[in-house]
Amino acid sequence: MDDGLGRRITDTTWQLLAEKPLATLTISEIAEGAETSRPAIYRRWNSVEEIVIDAFLSEVEGAVLADLTRHPPDALRDYIRALGRFLGGRVGRIMAEILGRAQNEPELMERFHASFLRQRRDYGRALVQRGQQAGFFRADLDSDLIIDLYAGPLYFRAFAKHAPIDDDFTDRLAEIVLIAIAPIRTESES
Repeated sequence: MDDGLGRRITDTTWQLLAEKPLATLTISEIAEGAETSRPAIYRRWNSVEEIVIDAFLSEVEGAVLADLTRHPPDALRDYIRALGRFLGGRVGRIMAEILGRAQNEPELMERFHASFLRQRRDYGRALVQRGQQAGFFRADLDSDLIIDLYAGPLYFRAFAKHAPIDDDFTDRLAEIVLIAIAPIRTESES
C-alpha cells in the first residue's frame, strides 16, 4: 500500500473521530471516507483500533514536549501545562477511548504503550532526572513516582471527566508537585 493511501486512511479516521466515538467507528466508514476498499484497509490493519492508534500517533507526533535546557522547575511546570492542554481536548478523549478498549486487549495495550506511553514516560523521566541532578528536585524520590504524581491527576480527569483540565488546574497541580518534590532543607541549611 502506498504511503499516500495510508495517510488518507489515518487522516479520514482522525476526522471521523471528531464526529463520533471510537466505539461506533467502522472500517466501512473509514474506507468510504478515504475512498478505498475494506480489503485495502485490512491489508495494513487488523482492526479499527489499530488504525485509530496510527491516526493518533500521526497527529500527536512531537506534541507535549518542554525545553529540557530550561530551568528545571519551569520546564516541569510548562510540561504539566502542555500535558493538561493535550489531555483536556479531543486527543484526551480519543486516548481515553483507546485505553478503555485496550483494557481487555493486551496486544492493543502493549502496542499503545510501546508506541506512545513509554516514550512520554522516558521524556518525563529525563526531565525529572535533570532536575534531580541539578538539585532542584529531591534525589531520593523515584522519577517514576514523580511522573505518576503529576500525570495521575491529569489522566484521571481526562478519563473520568468529572472536572475540567484547564490552566488553573494545571498551574495548581504544578505548584503542588514542585512543593512535594523540592529538596528538604534542614535547619542548618536555612
